[in-house]
Amino acid sequence: MKINGTYLLLGINFLVFLILNVILGSTVCGDIPWRMFCIKSDNLFRFAQVNQLIFSGENLYQFVTKMFVHIAILHFVLNMIALWFYGIRLEKISNGLFVIIVFLVTGISTSFTNLFLGTIISAGASGAIFGIVTTFTILNWNEKNTKLLFFAFIIFIHSPVLLGSSINYLSHFTGLTVGAVLGIYKQWSTHKS
Repeated sequence: MKINGTYLLLGINFLVFLILNVILGSTVCGDIPWRMFCIKSDNLFRFAQVNQLIFSGENLYQFVTKMFVHIAILHFVLNMIALWFYGIRLEKISNGLFVIIVFLVTGISTSFTNLFLGTIISAGASGAIFGIVTTFTILNWNEKNTKLLFFAFIIFIHSPVLLGSSINYLSHFTGLTVGAVLGIYKQWSTHKS
């Protein structure tokens, strides 16, 4: 049975956003348009990565759930555009299961780096998406426009800084690094067989 990994991940992210941000969240969380559909703090503490809870042995599921939790609409939309754009491209040169594996491995890796080096609370799919983007870039390194698309993604995903949003650079760097390792390993294993 063929799995469409990209659309499965998009669907899960959309469902979580619909429940936590649209149905249970705050429609307006400030006077700025992109700060709409915010997750309420009780759900943020329940499903995002809260290091204090994990260190005390509670809520270990947050290592995974934090990848599907977004703070507000702009956070969600930018991540989903990037996941869609690069996920379907990575899936075309590999398969849907590989896209899911890259997403989960890089996302969980970002959870661990954030636990020991990062912020107190971490949420969002961007670290996992960095993994997908970097894996795709490594596997297509010699193709036309691959490097240009990669740098365009870097600018695109960091554009909220211009609007005053905070960004978890540690998650991005971890996703990039683990995605590069996965891409190199996939390339090596393909050439070896």
